[in-house]
Amino acid sequence: MNRRALLKRVAAPVIGAAAEAVTRPLWAALPLAGPRTLAPASERTPALTEYERLRFGCSFHFSTPTFTGDDYDVGAAPASVYNPTHLDVRQWIAAAHELGAKYAVLTAKYMSGFCLWDSEGYDYDVTASGNKTDVVAAFVDACREFGLRSGFYYCILDPHNEGKFDWNSMVPDKYFDLIKHHVTELHTRYPNTFYQLFDITWKLTAAQRWELYRLVKQYSPDCIIVENQGFKESRANQGRMCEPASWPCDVINGEDTLPPLEGHDPHITYEGKPYYLPFETWLPTGPIYPPKPTMHTWFWHPWYKMQSANILARAYRECMSGNANLLLNLAPDNTGRLPEDQTATIHRLAGLIRT
Repeated sequence: MNRRALLKRVAAPVIGAAAEAVTRPLWAALPLAGPRTLAPASERTPALTEYERLRFGCSFHFSTPTFTGDDYDVGAAPASVYNPTHLDVRQWIAAAHELGAKYAVLTAKYMSGFCLWDSEGYDYDVTASGNKTDVVAAFVDACREFGLRSGFYYCILDPHNEGKFDWNSMVPDKYFDLIKHHVTELHTRYPNTFYQLFDITWKLTAAQRWELYRLVKQYSPDCIIVENQGFKESRANQGRMCEPASWPCDVINGEDTLPPLEGHDPHITYEGKPYYLPFETWLPTGPIYPPKPTMHTWFWHPWYKMQSANILARAYRECMSGNANLLLNLAPDNTGRLPEDQTATIHRLAGLIRT
């Protein structure tokens, strides 16, 4: 989805006090050892072999936009706006399991700044909301129950904590400290997490991106780190190269982008050096988003209608035949469940995938 174009619209700055609230950053208390040994692979590793073997995952977009109706929620609403009445994370993962997914990724923090876990010293998370369930914990538990590997999505753009809405400005130092605090919490509470997706990473310097990469690897050494290239860049290169603003990474992703017709060749040269970088299609399953009719929505809305099982099955087959992983996005509704129309489509899609 072309978030860069859409998010240039004017939005009222929302100054988040949360970055000030973290008085003892967890990342500062846990020193990293030997960080310079942690870098993307020059050849196929056991971790990348396992990632390619799993091949198919599901992501879940669920956060304050599910309740505000704005895919590009800037975090202006109070935390209490988040209030699922029948939250059932287990149902989400059961649906992914029915599809045959082998890993699952949760929007732990979207661009609104709202965290789906109880973050220490932070006041814009589930503990301040209408439903205090730790969704991250429930998500990890459900993945374990159904045998899926678990992972997290974390958005760098965050008007709530940056103090302003600016698509291209570099993040303030205090907010970057908060990012590290959040990421350290996730990967110390859930060490050896399988997958970490960072979004809108061009707001970080190269040094900051390297710091986050090595921070994750310190606690989850085999974690697959993905830095979303964005819609426009994904469509332009289809995994044949890695955008500099998405480096370092272990996998090149394609936002709403299928692999090239010739299939993906993971042997990629970056800055004159060879790397082994698989490709992943990250595919929204929702309808066109009316404010931006060239793009699909990632979040549930009252008018949400999932794309047909036939369309999604065709995308699945193109990824499998094109040497690419598929991360298929699902969108729980504001009750906290996948509604019946989506589960019916998921059931039909599961049947098509198996034939």
